[in-house]
Amino acid sequence: MRLKNKTALIIGCGNRTKGNAIVQRFLKEGAKIIVFDIKNPNLKVEFFQVDINKEDEIINAIKKIKKLDVVVNTSEFFFQSSIENTTKKQLDDVINETYRGMYLICKHTLQTLKKSKGNIINISSALGIVPEPKASAFCFVQAAVIMLTKCIAQEYASKGVRINAVLCGPTRSPVLEKALPSKIQRDEYVKFTPMKRLALPSEIANVAVFLASDEASYVTGGLYSVDGGESTSSLYSK
Repeated sequence: MRLKNKTALIIGCGNRTKGNAIVQRFLKEGAKIIVFDIKNPNLKVEFFQVDINKEDEIINAIKKIKKLDVVVNTSEFFFQSSIENTTKKQLDDVINETYRGMYLICKHTLQTLKKSKGNIINISSALGIVPEPKASAFCFVQAAVIMLTKCIAQEYASKGVRINAVLCGPTRSPVLEKALPSKIQRDEYVKFTPMKRLALPSEIANVAVFLASDEASYVTGGLYSVDGGESTSSLYSK
């Protein structure tokens, strides 16, 4: 019960494998869970229908929350495309799905987190620190998430707020299957991961629990790789 008496806000849960795994694990650890999403996840949580790209919806929902100790920003948007073939819609989608909403959530929860001496966990990707040849848009947005994490960590450490990022590797999920629809494509992708397998969503949740708990009381600005070794080197060095 490492999160007993803590209230955690999870961003994105309804159709998000990592978000669901984090909710389930946090509940097991004793946390009260609030979810912001467009669709109700039908779990034992307090739910607010919020489009996190709409700042007014975030502000109105947060006004109704009395206590907040942990915020987890999840994202499961991924696509592959060369820079020359990336469309404006694809670029807008990856920025909105992965960065814009996360930035706004951080902006509007920090005031509450300062009161509770709470923390933020940004679920990011190993591709924020190593290149993926056909995913330049996704990689640059994930790099932005990492720098956002470091900047807020430095600015708010003296105010008692911690912020860290979990850098996920390829994770078993419908999102990955959509991006890489054939088993041959997925096997080809996984072979570049030193552990030669996909991550389980529960393995992401395990690290999130540690970062959310008081066991990580002196941890801020950290990048926690849960990627089977993917970020140890570039694809080109293998």
